[in-house]
Amino acid sequence: MNGIIIYRSTYGATEQYARWLADETGFPAVRQREVTQEQLRSAECVIVGCPIHAGRPSSAGWIRRHWPLLADKRVILFTTSGAPPALVQGFTASLPEHIRSRIEYYPLGGRMLFGQLKPAHRLLMRIGQKVEKNPEAKATMLLDIDNVDRAGIEPILAGIRVHEQSLDGRIDTNS
Repeated sequence: MNGIIIYRSTYGATEQYARWLADETGFPAVRQREVTQEQLRSAECVIVGCPIHAGRPSSAGWIRRHWPLLADKRVILFTTSGAPPALVQGFTASLPEHIRSRIEYYPLGGRMLFGQLKPAHRLLMRIGQKVEKNPEAKATMLLDIDNVDRAGIEPILAGIRVHEQSLDGRIDTNS
């Protein structure tokens, strides 16, 4: 199976996962703004990686716009966030059901180093902290978090292996 990894990264966590996936799969890792239509057309598997911004995958709009090219492919989305990976509300709210149901979704641990944030992002985090009602969440919102872990890609790789084995089985059956 041939594929491509398309990523959008703000502070490096998503790019790190994309590079690790490229090392393991042999798929090229391409920045979202640099991917070509031909690369999308020729890939059987498209892995999209992006951070969560304001609770939603930052590439959701890109996925919607490119869905006509993606609809007949295996599409995997991984997101990175300083929030717990179990939070998937942004995924369900940002993509329509007919797209969401065709995407394999993997929320991964991300990184937020407050001192390295752009001024606008620091301001948004401070505003978010002021309006946060949960005292536990409020206390941790401005703390540095680094949950980037190579082990996070294992479920994605396992899914790709299972899919490839099923394709191999179909090929063997038809030969």
